[in-house]
Amino acid sequence: MVTRDSEFLTHASEAAFELGLDRFRLSSLTIPSRQMVFMESDGPPEPPVYAEGEPPVPGREGRRVHDWQPAADAPSWMNMAWLLDDLASWIAPMAEEHITVTGLEAPTPEWCDVLVADGDTRLRVRIALAHRREPLDFPGMYLRDMFTEGRYRTYLAPGLAEDRPVVDLRAIL
Repeated sequence: MVTRDSEFLTHASEAAFELGLDRFRLSSLTIPSRQMVFMESDGPPEPPVYAEGEPPVPGREGRRVHDWQPAADAPSWMNMAWLLDDLASWIAPMAEEHITVTGLEAPTPEWCDVLVADGDTRLRVRIALAHRREPLDFPGMYLRDMFTEGRYRTYLAPGLAEDRPVVDLRAIL
């Protein structure tokens, strides 16, 4: 089911991919206000690295129709675009389970925090975007299943808590 939130996340994914090619990375995103903040990265642009090869159709249309999953060693901007694209597909099924994705913060290119409300509990879900050993595989589905089954408590990192507890999945997802 396509919702306004999933449309926004799809648009954010496309922006993260296109701007990533030009050395920009998404640093924060807020779903209710429909805001995205990008910042310029240091160094030369990093080309995309695909897990199964580049889509046969270039550009946005190819990414919308064909599987374009980033490889494990893909640049962080590409993993961010993949994460947003997958969350767009799972945001409505998550909402049906009272799991709400409200935004995302990426203070460094290495990882990001997906801001989640599970009922009344507000959490940060930390996901690795760089230096991955495995491709980022179906993160939206993983988050939905983890929260509906209550498994997120296993990954709570008490030393990382800021404004909300951190569910640290950098070594898991």
